[in-house]
Amino acid sequence: MQEINIFEIIFNIFKERNLDTINLSNIPQPETLFGLKEASKIIKDGIVDNKKIAVVGDYDVDGISASCIMEYFFKEIGFDNFTIKIPNRFNDGYGINTNIIKEIDADIFITVDNGISAFEVANLCKEMDKILIITDHHKPLIVDNDEVLPNALIINPNQKACNFLQKEICGALIAWYLCAGIKKELNANVNLSKLSCFLALAIIADMMPLVSINRAIFKLGLKEIKHSNIAAFKVIRNRYNINSQNIGFVIAPILNSVGRLRDANLALDFFRQKDENKANEIFENLININNERKNIQNDIFLKAKNNIKKGENILIAFGKDWHEGVLGIVASRLADEFNISSFCLSLQNGILKGSGRSRNGVNLIASVQFCKDYLLCFGGHSGAVGLSLESKNLELFMQKLDKNCIIDSTIEDNTSIEIDLGSIDLDLLQLLESYEPYGMANEQIEFCSSNLKVESVQKIGKNKEHQILRFSQNGDSISGILFNNTNDFLDKLVDITFFIQRDRMTSNAQLLINNLNIVNN
Repeated sequence: MQEINIFEIIFNIFKERNLDTINLSNIPQPETLFGLKEASKIIKDGIVDNKKIAVVGDYDVDGISASCIMEYFFKEIGFDNFTIKIPNRFNDGYGINTNIIKEIDADIFITVDNGISAFEVANLCKEMDKILIITDHHKPLIVDNDEVLPNALIINPNQKACNFLQKEICGALIAWYLCAGIKKELNANVNLSKLSCFLALAIIADMMPLVSINRAIFKLGLKEIKHSNIAAFKVIRNRYNINSQNIGFVIAPILNSVGRLRDANLALDFFRQKDENKANEIFENLININNERKNIQNDIFLKAKNNIKKGENILIAFGKDWHEGVLGIVASRLADEFNISSFCLSLQNGILKGSGRSRNGVNLIASVQFCKDYLLCFGGHSGAVGLSLESKNLELFMQKLDKNCIIDSTIEDNTSIEIDLGSIDLDLLQLLESYEPYGMANEQIEFCSSNLKVESVQKIGKNKEHQILRFSQNGDSISGILFNNTNDFLDKLVDITFFIQRDRMTSNAQLLINNLNIVNN
């Protein structure tokens, strides 16, 4: 292999990502979010006059975190004339709706992580003389190149009137900024950094790019989780090592699962607990629900793979009465499996409803906008969308979408870096660790190595479904872990792609294997 300077390559990759352009000393002020100053004054006046405030969230981690931030903030300032409403996916549907307005007797309604498409709600609030403040991060509706917004006070970095520094921020961060604005109006003494633990969960769970403001806030939140006095975070940190990988692949799925299968208010109750033992009991229940979710998801994934329509740029799988709570996850797995933007839809009473997940730089929300004439409703952002349509329009929708996929020009080249085993040492590991946390827009660097001999194999896991392999090459050796693969690789020559991570048992470098192929002699 040609001699290359691995360190120089890595330096250049991270330099191009512009990770740390913002730190806590220079994050934008609340009023730089369009509409926030006006909203803060209205809410301040409502608090002073003891008006009833209703916060309407969402049933995912971002929406739950945003709701928790608002609740903790109101309690910190001594205001208790408020209610939190997390809609039930199956009974209420997504986000705020007219039934919620009629159900809750409130003077001021605040949406968090939803509402940008709440046109009927906005009109009803005007008729009923209610104040509606929409805080959302999803893309507004575009009709004939014109932005169409509900008739309400809106805080959303993606609306054209907003020049906020970073467009791709989560709903919880907007809620946090709103609390900062209210705090300023009230001249209240509240330490909002204590609520950054919720932001760390939401930023990763909602797959926000870990650069600029998101990166600075996530680092703050990561530290806060490790020291928070909130019982729920004590439970989480007692069980898991707190990092972006565990939040994304372990913690967030557990918290999301209850909204997918049951009622997300159980997750809200988890964060409300004062008693650590009670919080631990609820978390055990959440884990059990997540295990149930995995079984349902695996069943639908197998069905979906056998019922797909594939175009050049998109793939659609659908079936009758598939559980709508797992469709987004199945869409993501299909996208991984086939390396193409994928949709997973459930058919009920002639209506297809489900989710899409992006791959290969496809901007889903912008692409779906071209096909809105075939849809009953839709929403989302560049990486993920939810939609519904009449089944008779599926073919037309797919044809038009496949021909009008918009590719983001900012997609990163994820080509693996070739490396010899002898170059993998603690110095390289420490360099890679210095650029943590990893996540969207700051993905781990993937490496590849060729013609490695598998010297030893250790089966691990409850059902021995994982393997620890020992590789050798030119007198150098290293261990790697391979998940969900029981094939026999002992004494085989293999090519692998992998991430480099620290072995928690030995503190040495270890390979996390992404792909392994036997070399044909």
